[in-house]
Amino acid sequence: MHTAADERAAQAVVAHHAAMLQRLLELGSAVRAAAEGGDGPAASRERDLLVAYLRAELLPHALAEEGTMYRTGADRARLRLLVDGMVREHHALLALVDELSAAATPSAIAAAARAVEALFAVHLAKENKLLLPALLEEPDVSLAEQLEGMHELLGADG
Repeated sequence: MHTAADERAAQAVVAHHAAMLQRLLELGSAVRAAAEGGDGPAASRERDLLVAYLRAELLPHALAEEGTMYRTGADRARLRLLVDGMVREHHALLALVDELSAAATPSAIAAAARAVEALFAVHLAKENKLLLPALLEEPDVSLAEQLEGMHELLGADG
């Protein structure tokens, strides 16, 4: 049975996910606006800002998840396939970030940015609605203890 602290930890993860997705969508929107305006240099500048955010925030968050929640989930037979799929999505996100970083034309930049947004949104939905609730159901798992001090998962207030 989970505690109130576990519930607060899960809510903090979900809130951090929402903030990350919002920031990703804002940066992606700026990329697409520059690309659709046909301004190659502006699209490249916006792409670079997006890539910097992804490498500084999103990818470290993914690695932190793998070392905590995903490791715990992978130890449970009923969650093993879900966690394996989510790790594969992290690898796909990394590949898309590399593709975005290398994109040279406004249309390629916009397409790669949109692909990152779409995959990350679907990934977060699985995490928020499938993995976190399943971990909360585990009697021997304390999300609060597991995530203590994990700013990459909980945000600056975690």
